[in-house]
Parts: sequence; C-alpha cells; structure tokens
Amino acid sequence: MRRCQFLGIVLAAPLTVAAAAGQTEQKLKYPDLPPAVRAAFERQFQGARVLGVSSEAEGGGTVYEIECEWRTRRHDITFRPDGTLVSTEETIPMSEVPAAVSAALRREFPRAEVTRAEKITEGGAISYEFQLRGANKREAKFSADGRLIRSE
Repeated sequence: MRRCQFLGIVLAAPLTVAAAAGQTEQKLKYPDLPPAVRAAFERQFQGARVLGVSSEAEGGGTVYEIECEWRTRRHDITFRPDGTLVSTEETIPMSEVPAAVSAALRREFPRAEVTRAEKITEGGAISYEFQLRGANKREAKFSADGRLIRSE
C-alpha cells in the first residue's frame, strides 16, 4: 500500500509544479480531443501527421492545440472546443518572410541570428514571429507590414 501512495505522489508532483508555475497547458492524446475539434482538423488539414496535442486555459475558456506536419511543414493549429479555428502557426523559411518584415527585423535586431521563423494567422490577420539567438531578446513578433508587435 505504501508503494502505491508513493507512486501517486511522484505522479502528481509534475502537475503541482506546473500549476505552481502558472502553466495551464495539459498534454492530451488525439482521441481525447472533442469530436468537433478532430472533425475540423481532419477536414481542414487532410493528410497531416499529428505530433502532439494539448489543451490550455485561455481567455476564460479552453483551446486545443494540435502540433503537426502538413504539406512538408510544421504547424501548430489552435481550435475552440466547438471546432472553430483560432490560429495557425506555420514554420517557414526566411525566404518567405515579406521584405518589410525582414528589413524591420534586421533594423531592430542587427546582430540576431534567426533560429526559427513562423507565419501566424489569427482572426484573419497575418504576423511573423522569430526565435532569435545572439540578441538581447529571444523572441520577436512583427505585423505583416513590419511593425514590431512585441519582443521578449
């Protein structure tokens, strides 16, 4: 009996640490997604290979994120429980970043090396997010016209 209690404590510890850190993301298995989310994903991203699934509390509700490879690229797709698409994040090569965004990135972070570029579509608006190395910031997000939205 003591062994079972210890195992329960060990298994619960990561959840306690995550909750204490303010993280609300929870890993799931694809079959555990709401049926509306699975149906919407399968309809909109036919042939995608699922890499991971999670849920997260956001704005007073829950959203579901599916990490996948689709059409040779990595995507993070976020849905509401009813299957409504919230956002897509697509990893892209720098050659596909608009000139205005590339110029603004070089101007704001002249010494930075881009380790990942993503095209984000949310609510019909497109933005670009970059993971940086060798700069005073590790991440930067720009609007499609090259305006710096945020950096961390």
